[in-house]
This record gives sequence, C-alpha cells and structure tokens, in this order.
Amino acid sequence: MWYVTTINAYDALDRVVVAAVVRATAGGVDDPIVDVLQHVSTIPGVGEDDPREWLRDALVGLLERL
Repeated sequence: MWYVTTINAYDALDRVVVAAVVRATAGGVDDPIVDVLQHVSTIPGVGEDDPREWLRDALVGLLERL
C-alpha cells in the first residue's frame, strides 16, 4: 500500500485556505486509487510577503488543525 498527498493553499482576502487530500492504493497495476482523507482548514491571513514564511504558516496551520 502507498499514500500520496496533495496540499493546496491560497489567500482568500483575510484568510488562507489550506486543503489536503490523501490518496491510497494497494500498489498493483490495476488497483484503484481512492481518496482516504480530505481536510480543509482556514487560518488568518497576516499579509506575509515572504513566500517561505507564508508557506510555513500555511503548513503549520494545517498541521495544528489535523
């Protein structure tokens, strides 16, 4: 079995929306890939100008809400 995760984050006015989807499969060629977890969180936007800090804030916010 393996997992793959997609994380999207975007600014929406005064909030940052962070969404994560975890997909899994048994690993065989014909085995289906299914969503096993979907989570969406919002955190306050602070107008961060540094992309590295913005990403860090978004990921920490997601982690704290899982």
